[in-house]
Amino acid sequence: MKILSMRFKSNKSPEELEQLSEEGFSKFRALKGLIEKYYIKNEETGEVGGIYLWENEKDLMEYIEGPIVKSLPERFGLEKPPSLEILDVTYTLNS
Repeated sequence: MKILSMRFKSNKSPEELEQLSEEGFSKFRALKGLIEKYYIKNEETGEVGGIYLWENEKDLMEYIEGPIVKSLPERFGLEKPPSLEILDVTYTLNS
């Protein structure tokens, strides 16, 4: 399993961000290999984004290189690219 942490600053209002997130639910539910997504917000830095749990690296990389991530700057009004961090899951509490 892989974890993707994505963070960015948006020029959208909290209400606009919530609407954009809700509009994307069906797209994320249909993504191959995506196990879970957590929508995140850091009040101190103003960053928003997501924590994603993926079944494998192939599906994660297809997401990063695909249309959803490429559309972020325009949809969310980003001034700079999102911060991406990819982490390996070594074991879980259920292991």
